[in-house]
Amino acid sequence: MESSNEQVIEKFIESGLDEKQARLIIDLACHAPSKASEIGKRIGISRMDAYNSLRKLQEQGLVKATLDKPIRFFGMRIEEVFQQIIRIKEMDLRRIQHNLENLSSNSEIAIMSVDQTSDEDTFSVLKDRHTIMATIESVVVESEDQVWLLLGRWGILHLLRSGVKKAIDDAINRGVEIKVVASIDKKTIRFFDSLDEKIEIRHHEDFNLNGVFVDEEVGIQFVHTEDSPTGRGKDDTAILIESGMLLTAQSELLKIQWKAAKSYLSIRSKILDGVMTEPLRLSLGEGSFYQHFRNSLIEGMASKSASNTTLSKNGSEIKFGNEMENESLSALGIDSAILFEHIGTRIGQELAVKLQHISEDKIFWDTITAEWKEMGMGSIEIDQLPPTKVIVKDGSACGGNPKSSKFFCNLEESVLSGVLLERHGRKVTTSKRECMDTKNCSCFYEIICEE
Repeated sequence: MESSNEQVIEKFIESGLDEKQARLIIDLACHAPSKASEIGKRIGISRMDAYNSLRKLQEQGLVKATLDKPIRFFGMRIEEVFQQIIRIKEMDLRRIQHNLENLSSNSEIAIMSVDQTSDEDTFSVLKDRHTIMATIESVVVESEDQVWLLLGRWGILHLLRSGVKKAIDDAINRGVEIKVVASIDKKTIRFFDSLDEKIEIRHHEDFNLNGVFVDEEVGIQFVHTEDSPTGRGKDDTAILIESGMLLTAQSELLKIQWKAAKSYLSIRSKILDGVMTEPLRLSLGEGSFYQHFRNSLIEGMASKSASNTTLSKNGSEIKFGNEMENESLSALGIDSAILFEHIGTRIGQELAVKLQHISEDKIFWDTITAEWKEMGMGSIEIDQLPPTKVIVKDGSACGGNPKSSKFFCNLEESVLSGVLLERHGRKVTTSKRECMDTKNCSCFYEIICEE
């Protein structure tokens, strides 16, 4: 009960009341009509303090009072109090709008027509999150070509709670390009899902910048934000920047960060489905690398198959020796060792992501061991948790033909390296393999990683 009361008090404070007024309203909502002295005792203030505060609340229509003497005050439902606050705010806004229209239409007031535009660089400090978001809304409304939104980890929440969301939707309808860079996680992904599909979104793991940059003409950069994502942001601070040179430089920096960021669809798939779908930088295709790999192994990927394909270079057929796969790739200018190392690492990372719901390392590695054996890749042994050494016995990656299928060995070891990197943040330092029985394809290898 106390916790829920504190939440309501926080929302009342965000709506413009002070803490004492909020506590008075909550007290009256929970008790029968009471005298000021009784109410004061309940919330810990003097009778006169309670009386004066209650009279002010009564003038705003937030508290009611009896006509008999002594006066007793009684409250309304919390929902009704908020509705009354909204009506008061709306009336104030209409009054301000009306005053502006009267002044703007009066040609005798010379100060209304003074031009204050300047070509000089300007910087202004903005305080309080509501003020900052209102300013962001105004600059997005004026956008013409492009808007960069930097949302850090929690910026999406502040955006959706303000008028900025509507300003962004209107900008998209005008043909403005909207790009979002943020640090997305399981708690915020549903909020990003609510954005217009025309908005381009990318993810940076440790991105913590908040702000907006519009048309390389104006920018708003947060310099301090409240730690609590649900707080009012009373101490939030930002700088309003109007400097062509600085904003051009900032735009170039954003473009670099944009290229390094991951696509929203790939990070969404990783978070929700445990599948890594972002293509390797080698552009080897799309989809789940781990699933392709697993299916291929179970179906007999390591076995040789005949091919009618003829590979030629400069009009002449290329002849190969025993190392068919390696020489084929080399003829195309591809280092097979590096190629399969990248693929294997990605497969291992995806496998670790697929099992990220397993919090206990022992259960995790038991599952990895079972998967390894099911795919016919041998038996895994580890020295400790987290592992510093991984040993695989009775491996069969090369299909009994280590000379012509050595790259499968590299691939298999890289998969384990990817698992160690994604799960424990450990990089492999050395690895060694020994073919114990070529005929039966019984291999032994171990991987040593950094502590």
